Amino acid sequence: MPSTDQPLTFFSALVVGLSRVLAWIDLGVHYTGNYILYIFLGGFKTQTHTRPQRLKGGRVYSPSVVVTGATEGIGLATALHPSNKDYTGRIHLVVMDVLSPESIVACLEQINLQVSSTTDNPFIGVLDFWAYISVIRAFLPTTKQNKGRFINVGSFGGYANPPLRAPYCALKAAVESMTKPWRLEMMPFGVGMTTIRPGWTCTGGIKPQIIGAWDRYFDNIPKGAVGVDSFGIVIQTDMAEGDAEEKICRPMVGKWHKLTILAAEGIAQSSEAVVAIIHDALADKFLQPYCTVGYDTLLGQMARDLTPENIYQYSVAKSFGCL
Repeated sequence: MPSTDQPLTFFSALVVGLSRVLAWIDLGVHYTGNYILYIFLGGFKTQTHTRPQRLKGGRVYSPSVVVTGATEGIGLATALHPSNKDYTGRIHLVVMDVLSPESIVACLEQINLQVSSTTDNPFIGVLDFWAYISVIRAFLPTTKQNKGRFINVGSFGGYANPPLRAPYCALKAAVESMTKPWRLEMMPFGVGMTTIRPGWTCTGGIKPQIIGAWDRYFDNIPKGAVGVDSFGIVIQTDMAEGDAEEKICRPMVGKWHKLTILAAEGIAQSSEAVVAIIHDALADKFLQPYCTVGYDTLLGQMARDLTPENIYQYSVAKSFGCL
């Protein structure tokens, strides 16, 4: 199969730029609506203390940012990005096992030392789903004290719910569904919460991993391989696949194969594009309940919002060979 790297990479770079334009347009509409609500109806108050600023006398005001899952992918890009966006100070590395309450507490103690030793800095957390509740509960007192923000990374999959991604969609939908009411509950304390809703994202090093995983999947179908997850890991089962299941599921898996290969070869946005929206959320005066990232996600969200449910379900079922 001929390589499509160059045209798809160019296309990806083009749409990343277009996505930023759409993000600024969305931000303009968002600000206009919220200022109208604030002025005439006493709506949401502005928050500017979560963005870097130059103060009188040459002082620099730079909030603290805490990132979990920063060993790779979006988390790593998020940790490195603020240093190029007017945030000052050093990057402090702390090992934390988000599945261990003791490790979370130990990490929090180290971070509190950094935050408390720096004047006027709010606490801002950027979280993924893993150990979501445990980490937020542990960090909430510090976040309330400093009137900071939680920026939670969800997924468009939690909103669109495509077939063969039920566990992933359920987890990401849970992130957004919990963030929205918590956002309202925390408003009186000056704490902001939002969910980042990215679409296809190609993080560093994932391309060969994805392509290799699909090769292994096709080689191991007789041994119980049933698909490939978003981390490039072949999904295996010990259960025998019946003829009916094979006939129904194989076209769906084939559709995912085509989509993920196209995404890995260049259609997917880079992790830096997602981080740009995360930075927007850190600096947003009126923090939105969710932030959509990527041209594919914006178009998909519009189609999902405007299309009657039965027609939407039919189009998805037809696309994935469910009918």
